[in-house]
Amino acid sequence: MVEGRRQALIVANDDYEHDGLRRLLSPVADAQALARVLGDPQIGDFDVRVVHNEPAHAIQAQIEDLFVDSRTDDVLVLHFSCHGLKSESGELFFAARNTRPNRLGSTAVPADFVQRCMRSSRSRAIVLFLDCCYGGAFGQGVTVRASGGVNVLDSFSGEKLGGGRGRAVITASNSMEYAFEGDQLADDRRQPSVFSAALVEGLATGDADRDEDGWVSLNELYDYVFDKVREQNPHQTPSRDVQLQGELYLARSRRRRIHALPIPADLRAAMTDPNMITRLGAVSELRSRLMGEDLPAAAGARDALVEMTRTNIGYVAEPAAAALREAAVHTAEIELHFGQLVQGSRPAHQTVHPLGPPLARVCTFHASHRWIHITETTDGFEVSIDTAQAGTLRGEITLKGLTGETVIPIDATVITPDPELSITQPSTQKNNLWKGGAICVASGCVILVVGYLIPISILITLGIILFVSGFLMVIIASPPGP
Repeated sequence: MVEGRRQALIVANDDYEHDGLRRLLSPVADAQALARVLGDPQIGDFDVRVVHNEPAHAIQAQIEDLFVDSRTDDVLVLHFSCHGLKSESGELFFAARNTRPNRLGSTAVPADFVQRCMRSSRSRAIVLFLDCCYGGAFGQGVTVRASGGVNVLDSFSGEKLGGGRGRAVITASNSMEYAFEGDQLADDRRQPSVFSAALVEGLATGDADRDEDGWVSLNELYDYVFDKVREQNPHQTPSRDVQLQGELYLARSRRRRIHALPIPADLRAAMTDPNMITRLGAVSELRSRLMGEDLPAAAGARDALVEMTRTNIGYVAEPAAAALREAAVHTAEIELHFGQLVQGSRPAHQTVHPLGPPLARVCTFHASHRWIHITETTDGFEVSIDTAQAGTLRGEITLKGLTGETVIPIDATVITPDPELSITQPSTQKNNLWKGGAICVASGCVILVVGYLIPISILITLGIILFVSGFLMVIIASPPGP
């Protein structure tokens, strides 16, 4: 990885003051998920800032800070998730909370401003992600008209970036078109982003690490995102303009390439020996290798055992299959139940512990839903639930490795907070405080009387302490006067 600071700025706008700009469905979730994976010390290790639903001038100030304060060896990432708007003259703008479609110059973030900031930066490793909704940006009542397409990458070409070396721009789609029939949009489709979801998935799982060298390069990430987006939406084509010297590595990968070692010649010969007992001895030796700490040797033994299950009679194939089952990916936890959680509460955590030999524990995880958050730890995977949305949640985690895969079901019920709870809870606490104070006052009086009658000074002192403490508790618990 490049030495220096790693800084990321995520700009997300989904709520707009102007009635004509439609509320987007995904920017908040996209920003949170991307910030989490980029900020994870085990993955992106970026210092991440999120700007959410801010006015144009606030966004511009954050962008300028990101680029002006940079150094040559810094890695900078800027991500936009918002509406992308085109002026009548064909200029590209990014919509902010206060954007007015007929006043883009003063209320939106010009692409030209972003380009100037990138050009003036000292950093030689800048990545710009544009996940912008271009079609469907305008709603009823918007009179600004712009037709035809504009190539988004043209606004950030290498020439405009001062030669472009050290800069990369990746967009969710390349062209933007507005089609109007009067003041109505002809195409009114609102779909959540698959682009940002693919970015997050590729980085979080390590699946974007195509060559399995332990690092996710920018080119690998683009190839992964391109395939994922096209798989889910054939009509959307991510595009890129990369002007970088050498590879830029954006993240570490949990994937680990293991090259299987060839089986020694004598053991290979025993695997095919006409004597069945000799072949059974080969199975025993291969099992020992499979369970060992030497991962390349274990991977080679695994391949050899698979071969023996296919080419031998049942008496030999079954012990080979049993050895493979023994080394299969499995965990101590069969399923995860999070029970009932209050909406907006701090996420609960549970840990999944992979079991089996070392080769079985070298695995990656895949979450079925974005509300499932997974973090790798020293002894397994920590799983938490996003409680932002109320409802019954059901999903699963899939662990995949060289020796197989296993699926862990997850469920939780997120309930809305009880509004009465916040009202009754304080009054109940005050009630208990008042009762406790009254008991202390009464007990203090009794002990004082006994202390004076006997007389015993310790009892008198204890009575005074109880009386005063109880009196103070009653005062604190009593409601204020009118």
